[in-house]
Amino acid sequence: MEWDIVPFEGMGPIRFGMTPAEVAAILGPPETADTRGASQREFREVDQPIVRYRNGTVNQIEAFYDVKNVRFEGMDLFETPGAEVMRRLEEANGQALEDVGVVLFDKIGITTGRLDENVREEYSVTAFARGTWEGKMEDFKPISFIG
Repeated sequence: MEWDIVPFEGMGPIRFGMTPAEVAAILGPPETADTRGASQREFREVDQPIVRYRNGTVNQIEAFYDVKNVRFEGMDLFETPGAEVMRRLEEANGQALEDVGVVLFDKIGITTGRLDENVREEYSVTAFARGTWEGKMEDFKPISFIG
């Protein structure tokens, strides 16, 4: 499956605002799920993203390094060298913010782990819906991957 990230719209065939039933019609039922208050996460096979819901609709889609064909603007995020990915995401976003190893690209709707570091097993990319990070960025500090 192709997992192209479209800022603030979704990843691959999954779109923000979909219900669990709509996602299951595309990906099949989850293997496991957990719910905490208004939040829910669904887990499927390792080669499929984790889908997160807020108030019953998709608000985040997270892919780890073993999900194939995760792309942004034609760039395969897990096959391209990590430093280049981070630089290109920062160029597309205008600025990157970082807190505890999470890099936030708030203008293009993406967070990543530190793809520029050599811990491939921790590589992840999350596409998120508008409003997901509002009011939650006070601890984030500017970081640059350009230059």
